[in-house]
Amino acid sequence: MTVNPEEPQAAPPHPRFNAAEARQKAEFILSRAWGLLRAPKAEWEQIRDEETTIPNILLGYVAPLAAIPPICDLIGSTLFNRLLQGDFAGALMRAIITFGVSVALIYFLGLLINALAENFDGERNDLQAQKVAAYAMTPTFFSGLFSLWPPVWWFSIFALAYAVYLFYTGVPILMKASRERAVGYAATVAIAGLIAFVILFSVVGCVSGMGHV
Repeated sequence: MTVNPEEPQAAPPHPRFNAAEARQKAEFILSRAWGLLRAPKAEWEQIRDEETTIPNILLGYVAPLAAIPPICDLIGSTLFNRLLQGDFAGALMRAIITFGVSVALIYFLGLLINALAENFDGERNDLQAQKVAAYAMTPTFFSGLFSLWPPVWWFSIFALAYAVYLFYTGVPILMKASRERAVGYAATVAIAGLIAFVILFSVVGCVSGMGHV
């Protein structure tokens, strides 16, 4: 059968939502989070040996978790502050920007972890550095659930502290840094990440504020 090149070709089918695949991803995320909480060193060793890619980490793991804080903040603000009654567009814009900035922040932390590796007797490895950044920040993403009830937001401090501990346990295994220098490695990344967090989310505040001037 000869195909006429002038005839319009059928458009490729649009990807459809796959409930089984979505459930499988959710189970993986919850299993990983539980593993990092229950036995972090054993989980890091499993993470080290996993074959994956940086886009898969950012899109398949970080992106779903990064949606938790802005969505919960949106809901919490609505229920307790009635924010959306007066400025739905501004609140929605802030949530979208926060999501994008959160994913970008994880990527930045991965670059930073990789750049600092040799300064702490470690080995540079782009993929392993992104693994450390993505999985160590898991507690901070789940702490976004506290935004559903704003009076308990301060519980997020414990999640941040545990994220630093995950950095400390992860860099010797994935980046091959010496355990003697792992504390300094984790502290340096945490401080730099906190500074980046403040700067980036200050930008979010300015941009979302401009959206309803």
